[in-house]
Amino acid sequence: MEQYSRRFIEELANHIDPLIIDYFNKKKSVYKGFKADNVAELIDEALMEHLEGKTSRDDLIPIINKIKKSRLQKRARWYKNYINDINTMSIDDPKHPLANDIQMAKTIAIDKYADIFGDKDIPEIIEDRKNAATEWKNDSNSLLINFPGISSFTDKSIYNSLKNDVIISSWKYIESELAGNIDSYLRQFPAELVDKPLFSPSSFTLMMNEASENILQEIITDENGTELLEVHVNSGKLNPPKAMDTNDLKLVNAFISNINMQEFSREKSVIVDLNTLGKEVVNYHVGKNVLNKISNSCRKLVEYNFFYESDGSKIFFNLFDNIVIKEDAERPYAIAQFGEVLSNAIIKKKLISITSASYDVLQNNLSKIICYAMKQEQIANQENKLGEYSYTYFQKIVRFKLKNKKKNLQLIQDSLQEFVDNKIAIESFELKNGVFIIKFLPLSDAELEDLQFDKKDKLIESVAK
Repeated sequence: MEQYSRRFIEELANHIDPLIIDYFNKKKSVYKGFKADNVAELIDEALMEHLEGKTSRDDLIPIINKIKKSRLQKRARWYKNYINDINTMSIDDPKHPLANDIQMAKTIAIDKYADIFGDKDIPEIIEDRKNAATEWKNDSNSLLINFPGISSFTDKSIYNSLKNDVIISSWKYIESELAGNIDSYLRQFPAELVDKPLFSPSSFTLMMNEASENILQEIITDENGTELLEVHVNSGKLNPPKAMDTNDLKLVNAFISNINMQEFSREKSVIVDLNTLGKEVVNYHVGKNVLNKISNSCRKLVEYNFFYESDGSKIFFNLFDNIVIKEDAERPYAIAQFGEVLSNAIIKKKLISITSASYDVLQNNLSKIICYAMKQEQIANQENKLGEYSYTYFQKIVRFKLKNKKKNLQLIQDSLQEFVDNKIAIESFELKNGVFIIKFLPLSDAELEDLQFDKKDKLIESVAK
């Protein structure tokens, strides 16, 4: 059973209802049945127990619906039993739901009594508790741990109720911010393609030569004339091809994050709802303009082919073999068939990831392209936290529209400053003699833990071979 990312758990801790966190912190030393030592462990236990390592929306929706149905039944049952016990049991019975409150009212000092109950007598206290229970039942958003009679339950039952609240509160975040798909918590890109200038901060018409009938060709070089990447486009009778930009990159991210790994390992394809793609690419639902954007991006992702040389080998690849958009379905969707380089990177987990929360903070389009390279370098330079990067290093990562080095260096500086300002990967940098000297931030405990999981996966994989 696959574990959830520590970074995902850490982010959830910042978004679930703070009343849950407060309750856990106050009660963990009181109730012996609370197994978790901290909030992260509580969330992890709740996720694994209820969601069983599942991440895709299709897998999660039935589980959540079942939890919600059971929760409604539980709420009704608790309320009915609570009111019935209050009405039928003797007030002197130690098992009476309000036995502790009544005993307190009878025994505590007058001044403390007034602090807790005001000037109410016992019948008024009982009526207050009944009204509180009715109000709790009628509020569908109320937490199980806020049930007025929960203190009479066993430690185990209270702990299970707390975990149930954790799941429901977590789902609100998963559904609203991640479109119901836990995997979209991370933006991922193949490590093998990080240093290939596939994407540009903005789209522009490519200056291409005709290589053969309907095939256009362009060779991208660095400032020294060294060939970085060769691009072939099957043009047909279409308009002049444009550079792939950050919207195209977002679409690649969206397809990757919606993969169901069990199916993908067999089919190497993914089916994604168009509204999901729209939200992840442009952050709103699909209309005609958004659909046109997605269609144009899909065309580029299929029709653009690439070639580069590495270690004496010639490598030809495309990102996707084909993408089919079904607009006439009841719920329009796209089917994307991944190319070999991309699918192998996904199956072998050779991906660089940045959290969607960090990615979405970045407003500079250049930042959205180089973020994977910066994260890769942050990981690689954890020992001394320093790295030196020439202009040609960045030319390998991003497709610049202009060949003006001075302007491009300024674009890079503006982008790196955005990383610094938002405390993403980079602590500081300086440009010295045409070289960027970058000081990286230390990885968080959650990131280090996730990387250990990745190493373990690779170790198991290599042993299996």
